[in-house]
Amino acid sequence: MYVKPFSIAIACLLAPAFSPTLHGQEVAPIIVDQYAVEIPDVSRVIAIRFPLESPGGIGVLITRNGEVIHRMGYGSLKGKPMTAQTPLRLASISKQFAAMCAAILMEEGKLDPKAKVSSYLPEVNLPVKGRELLVQDLVWHVNGLQNFINKKEQASIAEFRELRGLGFLTNQTHADWLATMSPVREPGKLWEYTNSGYVLLARIIEVIAGEPFHQFQKRRIFDVLGMADTTDSERFNGSGNMTTTLNDYAIWDRALWQEDKRLLLPITYRMLFTPGTLDDGTRIDYGFGWHLNYEGDRLVSVDHGGGGSGTTAARNFVRRHLSDRTTIAFFAQERPTLDLEKRKKLIAEVYKAQHPEEVKQ
Repeated sequence: MYVKPFSIAIACLLAPAFSPTLHGQEVAPIIVDQYAVEIPDVSRVIAIRFPLESPGGIGVLITRNGEVIHRMGYGSLKGKPMTAQTPLRLASISKQFAAMCAAILMEEGKLDPKAKVSSYLPEVNLPVKGRELLVQDLVWHVNGLQNFINKKEQASIAEFRELRGLGFLTNQTHADWLATMSPVREPGKLWEYTNSGYVLLARIIEVIAGEPFHQFQKRRIFDVLGMADTTDSERFNGSGNMTTTLNDYAIWDRALWQEDKRLLLPITYRMLFTPGTLDDGTRIDYGFGWHLNYEGDRLVSVDHGGGGSGTTAARNFVRRHLSDRTTIAFFAQERPTLDLEKRKKLIAEVYKAQHPEEVKQ
């Protein structure tokens, strides 16, 4: 492995509590990530935007044709240096995995995107506004459902849990809660990002699969690809509870670029990046867990962000450029002020800074 001097300078600032001495003085040991691959100009962009003395950490992954050309951790998470093996909370980037689970079942003929949700969850009496809710409405964020993450809905959930004696929501009890809530609007009328749709999708998947969602996801994706350090919640899935590493996300990214047949056939991979539609035929620039970016009628890139809460305060963004088959994945942890626009700007700067001919391993 080749580590540029710039990497060593950064690594020296990632020292653990114990330090060796030189001429009687403590010095910081060099922390070298055995999986690190560096494009120095990318590291310079990160160093300028996020001085290492600031709190939190950032993991940056760049691939071309599914092959890693930059993989570096910067800063620290919970007091430990960020590396390619640091667990990273994905937040809403989890949706691309839930959508893959749905696509697997669709390819097998077990899940019909145009079917009514009630045909898979007959015991859940979801209120109907306009027409009935379809599976594809959940995938495309055109479902008109209440969003469990909003403050008003959080108050309703607290009351629901108290009445039911629940310590927390599961995929099933989340569906039961939705049955008590009037939809915001008719499905198929407006694109409106909502986390509840993907949790309801996860519930449908586990009912069809006959096993908890996290077990199905592990068996059909993580185990197949060898993503040994990727996990999900055991009770609440689909919208944002996954944890992975830079190394494991690189495996996932490679499977997408190479259209790994162990997951899907090529035609089904294309479905992941096909835009949805409203009931009136209007195109929605969202596919299966990915925002779709067009220049005219040409799809040029797909991306998705992810923002978490709590102590990790994940602020993530992944963009896949179709013209040169390059992925830029950025996972910031413990940096709550890094809003979506700042993340998009950083992704653009990193994309501009990459020079693959300088990479050595």
